[in-house]
Parts: sequence; structure tokens; C-alpha cells
Amino acid sequence: MEQTKVTRKELREMRLSQTRIFTLTDAKKVTSARVTCNQLRLEEGLEFIVKPDYTAKAISITRVK
Repeated sequence: MEQTKVTRKELREMRLSQTRIFTLTDAKKVTSARVTCNQLRLEEGLEFIVKPDYTAKAISITRVK
């Protein structure tokens, strides 16, 4: 299912070691999701492994901390 953005709420609700693949409506939103993960790391100490796929307009995010 495509969505317009990855929200902070969705990222905060992820369990440790959980991986989610987000399919987005625009490739530019992939960069936005990556930046949101980095902001949560800096502001709240949450850490994620981020694997962007610009051609598929998708991003895989795994919570590690």
C-alpha cells in the first residue's frame, strides 16, 4: 500500500528488530523518511537501519535501538 509519508509516530511505535517496508508516492519522500530517522536518532536516541530504494519509491527501516 502506498502512503504519502513516513511519520514519527509510526517510527516510534516500531518494536526493536522490527523491519517495515514503506512504499511511498514520490521518490523525494524516500529522502524525507531517511532524514526523519536521523532526526529521531539525534533528538530521542532511537536508531534505525535505513535502506532506500529510489527506483521503487520505497524504503526499508529496521529499528535497532
